Amino acid sequence: MATSSAPVNMTAGARGARRWLLVAGGLLLAWLFAALYGHILRALLDDWLHDEDYSYGLAVPFVAAYVLHFRWHKLAQMPRTPAHWAGASCLLFSQVTYLFGYFGAEFFLQRTSAVLLGCGIILLLLGARMLRALAFPLVLLQLSIPLPSIIMTRITLPLQLLSSAVAERVLRLCGVTVYRSGNILQMAQQTLNVGEACSGIRSLVSLVTLAVILAGFSRLCWIRRVVLVLSAVPVAIAANALRVSGAGLLSYYGSPVLTTGLWHQFEGWLVFVITFAILYGELLLLYRFPAKETGQ
Repeated sequence: MATSSAPVNMTAGARGARRWLLVAGGLLLAWLFAALYGHILRALLDDWLHDEDYSYGLAVPFVAAYVLHFRWHKLAQMPRTPAHWAGASCLLFSQVTYLFGYFGAEFFLQRTSAVLLGCGIILLLLGARMLRALAFPLVLLQLSIPLPSIIMTRITLPLQLLSSAVAERVLRLCGVTVYRSGNILQMAQQTLNVGEACSGIRSLVSLVTLAVILAGFSRLCWIRRVVLVLSAVPVAIAANALRVSGAGLLSYYGSPVLTTGLWHQFEGWLVFVITFAILYGELLLLYRFPAKETGQ
């Protein structure tokens, strides 16, 4: 009995030591991550709290946590096949991205490097298959990072002009005399200024993120998921253009009060609900067409 129990005791001791080593390694990685990215994540949280274009980012970590909880049983059964070279390369690339963002004072690159770091750790410890399984929450986290100001400016101005041009045509079709100068719509008794807040960039980034969530929880094949996500862009742009047109009609036939304050915010929420209904209807249509579906 003594000779047979010794290996068992050694095995149990080895398992205990390995467990404590993993815990210590995890705590060390958590400390290093907090030291390197703590101030960056605090600034990101501040953006979520004060930047209305990315206020939906507050919900993204909870959605990502729910995805992990929802798929935990399946993830636990997946084989671990560490990709050491790919993981190390991804880790190195994440830190190069961090340095470029740090020395270039570009927060987007610094925050993106945190997502890349997570990808590198998953590759290094768990393998490419696990990374594919976790791609959905990682993409959500990336979408919650505000784009650089230079990109937002280049997107916002064309959207303003497009919404203004569509609103001008719709108003004229409805019998309203209107003169447009850039993003200014001049009517008989009212001037409508299509500002940055009315460009639709807020609904665009929010709707694309919502489309990613719908696609991630769906059972569609990956091609149809991509179609669903890409379709959110024209839907958001068209809906915002019609919202500006509706604001002009309410101002002309109703009262200018209907285009400001709570009424204006309500119109924005109503249009967003309609665009979500359109995306959900598109999702149901994609289910109706026969195709080979892949499970989650």
